[in-house]
Amino acid sequence: MEASTRRQRHWRRTVAMLGACMANTTAGTVYLFSTYGPGLSRQLHLTSMQSNIVAISANHGLLLSGPLFGWAADTLGPRVLSAFAAVGSFTAFSALAYTYSGALPLPSWLILSAYMVLIGISCQAVNMSAITVTTRNFKQNRGSAVSLCLAFFGLSPFVLSHINSIFFASGDKPDIFGYLRFLSFVGLVTSSIASLSLAV
Repeated sequence: MEASTRRQRHWRRTVAMLGACMANTTAGTVYLFSTYGPGLSRQLHLTSMQSNIVAISANHGLLLSGPLFGWAADTLGPRVLSAFAAVGSFTAFSALAYTYSGALPLPSWLILSAYMVLIGISCQAVNMSAITVTTRNFKQNRGSAVSLCLAFFGLSPFVLSHINSIFFASGDKPDIFGYLRFLSFVGLVTSSIASLSLAV
């Protein structure tokens, strides 16, 4: 009985760790603006200053929301944060994609900044949920567990930018709309899986 309980606990921790690593593949999308930003700026006729403000808005969302989501991870739990990140990331990248294509109107370039802030907030939400679960589940090896989790955060932009260069930017004209839609589904799928798998 005791051995069975230990196996179940080990299985839950393993699944949670995999979910945390997967979740942090979404958290890294905040650093991908350089892969689609120039094309987005040209399509929407942004000035250099406007483009820079839009780009940095994601970092503002990421960094300024940290204390809030740290509290929320302890109070509401990591699954709620991951579910929020799934919706937020999907909404923000979809809005960018359809604004780029012209399907969504753009009354002001500041709307783009709002989308980027939502991307940053969503990335922070899923990152904090992953770190919270990891630190609680691996009390004896917190440093190793958190470093593995954060490695996925760091590798995420590298991997996703390579996917862009292979599948979306290999032709004469980059498929920015397709890439933004791809990122929206990456955020939706990975954060949704995390919301189901992250357990303490």
